[in-house]
Amino acid sequence: MRERYYCSMVCRRWYDAFYLPQSWSVFVFDERTLTRRRFNYYSGWQYTLDHLRAQMCLSTVGSFFRVLIFAPMTNFYNMYEFMNMLSFYAEHHNAKEKCTVSGIGEHIHTLRYQFPCDLLARFEEDQISRLYGTGGKLLEAVKRLMGNLKKLRHLELTDLLLDGTEAKTLLDDVATEQCLILRTLSLVNMTKSTCTIIHPGVFINLKVLEMSPQNLSEELVSLLADSGLPTLHLRQTEHSPPSPPPVSPKTWRQATSRNPHLRVHLSLTSLRVEREIVWQEKAPVASILYDCPFSKLEGGLLNRTLEWYRDTLQLFGHVGIPKFNMPKSFVDRSDPFLLMMVKECPRLNTLILRERVSTCTLLLIAEAGRSRLKDLYVRRNAVIKRCDWPISPDWDYDYQQWLKKCSQSYEETESAISDIFGRSWTMLSDKEFVKLWPKMF
Repeated sequence: MRERYYCSMVCRRWYDAFYLPQSWSVFVFDERTLTRRRFNYYSGWQYTLDHLRAQMCLSTVGSFFRVLIFAPMTNFYNMYEFMNMLSFYAEHHNAKEKCTVSGIGEHIHTLRYQFPCDLLARFEEDQISRLYGTGGKLLEAVKRLMGNLKKLRHLELTDLLLDGTEAKTLLDDVATEQCLILRTLSLVNMTKSTCTIIHPGVFINLKVLEMSPQNLSEELVSLLADSGLPTLHLRQTEHSPPSPPPVSPKTWRQATSRNPHLRVHLSLTSLRVEREIVWQEKAPVASILYDCPFSKLEGGLLNRTLEWYRDTLQLFGHVGIPKFNMPKSFVDRSDPFLLMMVKECPRLNTLILRERVSTCTLLLIAEAGRSRLKDLYVRRNAVIKRCDWPISPDWDYDYQQWLKKCSQSYEETESAISDIFGRSWTMLSDKEFVKLWPKMF
């Protein structure tokens, strides 16, 4: 906001652009937004919310807000006060009252709130076991704000880590006011432990639901199947419980029969703790994505994927740089299982490989997925130049020679795969691979 104000002083046109509605459609409230320095006798200099400045901001451009984002911050009092100011203006929107301004909160369609559950424990030794959840007055301010946004269509609440009693009543006002207009709902790590939440099932026009497995239950899956939900993301992080109970296969089969368009996406993000995805047997899983440096590509994992999700899987892979030793021998690697996955999954169109494979394996994968694989992402540093596959009786002499020739160098492999796909294809460096995050449909 400060830099935006400096730009407004360049010329008259930039000054006018500073007050355009499009310039204020996305408002991010962070640690320093609308604050001033104040000396505290016990804590020294602190940044506290300047109520006069916040009131002037809301009265001038508050009606232009469309997307409201609360970034993770440590000063909860500033966040609490700003939420209450927004709620007050939204509740008293009568233009005849001199103390209020009309239009604030009436056009906000997106609310994103992430609680810094591990920020307070940053300098503690045992950080994983010292997680903090929101609650008290701050939670009441969040509930009050959500209930006053009458046109809310997209809601994201991340890492609240509530208790069971608080979580069951958090979305009461949202379910009452926005049960027909809400389109996207994200509730990642809403509770610290396993707790059933039924509220997502009452939003009958919901298109995308993102939540953690500890809040999923058989009753909720049945409600989502009846509501016609097309996309369900089950997202796990390092703050999620290690092993919540999965939904029974019978419930997933019944949900798929009532809602054949339902697609489930499994993802795991854990950069400091080794975790495993909570498998949902017989669920219509369309994608499986790991973002954990300790997760290994093993034969058992691939066999389980083929057994349960053979007909629905569209994306599979691991992103990020691994932090474990990878075998070089063909016998110890998972190359045959990867090729079998490409051959036996008819809908697989995206494959991400970060572990060690040979150039010959890449050629065979590209040949098997010629008509289906739209995206093949491979770490160059994990590829070894080797033709180490045993000779198959189905290969003729010319095909064997072609495999040996194209497996001798990276350039030959990339050129051959580009000819197979009919488009330019290259391997990714580690810098490029770290930035990779595919679209989860």
